[in-house]
Amino acid sequence: METLRSYAAQRRVTLSLRRDPQLPLVVGDRDQLVQLISNLIDNAIKYGGEGGKVEVACERVASAPVAAGSLAGRPAVRIIVTDHGPGIAPEHLPRLTERFFRVDTARSRQLGGTGLGLAIVKHILRRH
Repeated sequence: METLRSYAAQRRVTLSLRRDPQLPLVVGDRDQLVQLISNLIDNAIKYGGEGGKVEVACERVASAPVAAGSLAGRPAVRIIVTDHGPGIAPEHLPRLTERFFRVDTARSRQLGGTGLGLAIVKHILRRH
């Protein structure tokens, strides 16, 4: 969040963090996990609307779901990034993590970016 504070300030977006004091240790590639979280927060700042608010929550999960593979049943961390922007139309959700997919091409060009952010997030999540 600290690395994105100046960008948030430029867009007049308030960042807030809520984290559980009992978070378990997270095992993974630190650089990739930082990139994953940064991409999510960056998108929330960019598309949540100027003058808005982005909330990040880190919660302890007592038991990881079956989809977590070998980590299923073990303590885990859930990270939730919330903005209060206009949202994404349901018909676009299935394609959201495709490389270069953009819901609004003109707006995306205006705000910058490559259209790879959420594809990278998906790749890192699957890898972990």
